[in-house]
Amino acid sequence: MVIAFSEGKTEEAPNFLVNVSSLKDEATNLKRSLAETLISAGAILFSREDFLRLAVPLTEMCDRAEGVAFRLKEISSRKQIPEKVVLEAIRNLSEGVLDCSLKLRDVTRSLNFDISKVESLVTSVEISERQVDDIYRNATIRLVYSKTDVPALVLMRDVLEMLEEIADKAEDAADASRMLALSVL
Repeated sequence: MVIAFSEGKTEEAPNFLVNVSSLKDEATNLKRSLAETLISAGAILFSREDFLRLAVPLTEMCDRAEGVAFRLKEISSRKQIPEKVVLEAIRNLSEGVLDCSLKLRDVTRSLNFDISKVESLVTSVEISERQVDDIYRNATIRLVYSKTDVPALVLMRDVLEMLEEIADKAEDAADASRMLALSVL
């Protein structure tokens, strides 16, 4: 959605919001299902709290993504598109967040297939999150010193914060994965 937005394809924003919202609902349902499964497993499963610690930030990542999509849809519907330098900064940030999220996906996959790789993969998520922090700071400065109208500036500031929070939640989930791996070893 951010790439389409940065390329001026703002008319596609409402469609993206619908997709993001349905994915968020799916993630919420999966979290509920996991919680029900863990409850039914009862005392047999020793690391059920670690599973829940992993599920919560994953759901929060989806919440933030939906918030980003909503704000971008609102900005595009009001035709208050920020200047190109701001759009480039947001695109860079979203690409960094995507990279961080994909590295988290590798961590969660390694929990099933090769638990010995979890620690190194968690480290890669932490490094990616620090890079996102740097990109976020740069994007914030670009936004604040741009000629963006105040309403759009406030919404774009929210977008930047939510994207950065997604990376923070990815790091939290990676830490929870580390704890889960330790409880299995």
